[in-house]
Amino acid sequence: MPEVFPEKIGKYKIEGIIAKGGMGVVYRSTHPTLKRPVIIKKLTAKKNSTNIKRFILEAKILGELQNPNIVNFYDIFTEGNAYYIVEEFVDGMAVDKILQKQTSVSPQVAMLIIQDACYGLKFAHAKNIVHRDIKPGNILISKRAEIKITDFGIASETSGEDTLTQSGVALGTPAYMPPEQFEDSAKVDCRADIYALGVMLYEMVPGTKPYPGTLTIETLNVIKKGKYISPRKIDKKIPRCVCQLIHKMMRPKAKSRFQSISPIIKAIKRYLKHYDVHSIRVQLAKIILSKNVLKEIEYIPKDRRRNQVMAVVAGCAVFAFLCLFGWFEGFFHATILRSWYTPVEIEMKMPATSTSGSDLPVRAFFFENDGDQIPEIMNTRRVLTQVSEKKHPEEKNARNRTYSTKKIYLPHGDYRIKVVAGPYVWWKSFDVSKEKVLVKADFLKDMRRNITVHPNAYDSSNGKEITSKAVFLVLYNKSWIPLEQIPPEKLVSGNVWKFKAECEGYEPEIFSLRLEWLQDVLYISANLAPKNAEKAK
Repeated sequence: MPEVFPEKIGKYKIEGIIAKGGMGVVYRSTHPTLKRPVIIKKLTAKKNSTNIKRFILEAKILGELQNPNIVNFYDIFTEGNAYYIVEEFVDGMAVDKILQKQTSVSPQVAMLIIQDACYGLKFAHAKNIVHRDIKPGNILISKRAEIKITDFGIASETSGEDTLTQSGVALGTPAYMPPEQFEDSAKVDCRADIYALGVMLYEMVPGTKPYPGTLTIETLNVIKKGKYISPRKIDKKIPRCVCQLIHKMMRPKAKSRFQSISPIIKAIKRYLKHYDVHSIRVQLAKIILSKNVLKEIEYIPKDRRRNQVMAVVAGCAVFAFLCLFGWFEGFFHATILRSWYTPVEIEMKMPATSTSGSDLPVRAFFFENDGDQIPEIMNTRRVLTQVSEKKHPEEKNARNRTYSTKKIYLPHGDYRIKVVAGPYVWWKSFDVSKEKVLVKADFLKDMRRNITVHPNAYDSSNGKEITSKAVFLVLYNKSWIPLEQIPPEKLVSGNVWKFKAECEGYEPEIFSLRLEWLQDVLYISANLAPKNAEKAK
């Protein structure tokens, strides 16, 4: 039998009944001026002064809360003995109806719903208004996935004294009330709404409430202790960050919860930034529009996609690097291509030096011996480095040291090698077949060079040159012999030499130094102190 409803209430033409409850009836209509669908709430409960005041207070509160995430208020009026409020009509369904159909929603959809509800509550809390009855049935979602808070029927203004709620009276829906609201609803603040949001988030994700729906003394004691099953124990797919958010929102002691909505919004944004929020909202709209249970799509994090792409790119780069490294280091030549390539190594004997790092730099260059252009082979240049004493312990105190190159792999054929050591150049032709090739370049072994000495002497007191008056001696065969009398072939590098500068009337000065094998020009500048100056001191 069709429901009977008045044709018109006030200036509003009634189009049907949306809901009936203990407090009143909700009609659907269209605003005659704005041409927007609206709902008209009629107070049918016992018309005592408290109910009427609450009804008027709801209208007053809604009038102050013009926010995209709170239902719009349009009008309040009386007709006969009845009171009416006109509000925005949200064409969709409440969250409780979604859960009846879906049982649960994805963490992404749940976090989006809580985020927009937080926006609305943040606006209300800024005006010192506490909802006190946040629950799935009071969160409406349109077919465009617009999320709005409704039913401020028991809301309170914390800026002044709540004269409508008696001290010690509990108002609200028990399943979503924090412990302090059971004791005295008149004294709760914004943290009660935060607790209710946490319960609602819990319910949306695993699809069950944290506490039994029936209110008993045992249940109330459990609520006061905050003992509930973690959502992850029900569904391992629920992210830890969502469980952590629920845990802090639902702490039984108000001082231990979030103290305002803002950090909750920040935490949700931090979670949702990894996803395409538009696609989540589209999916929510599809849930609203679907008459049957809708299986949600998999929400792939944006950074996972990026990480997947980066991983592929990085993998390709590493593979390419390893291939190039293996090619230039000869790994492929020594294994897969060994039948076509042969290892070639250069070994060279060169006089040792006394100072680390003072060796003559030696480089090797490989050329193809084509009998015409003799082109250099790309990427075959090598530097000869000293072989460690562990491989040649006999060379620890020897006059010569062994130097070698890193292996180079060449295809079978005729080649030339050029070894350059400072001013010295050595060429050699060789051929490559299947057997390993060791090229020995000992052209610098035991090398010594004749030394040319350029001596100068100066008066240390005035800096004047006295070279023409000075005599320069060399300690040779345990005797000091004038420099010019030393046979040139005897004064060679690779030895320790002592030189003395003498001049009549001056104190002599002795120089003792080692000349490395590759050093062949020596400049000596002696600052000679006058003998009388030494006595004056």
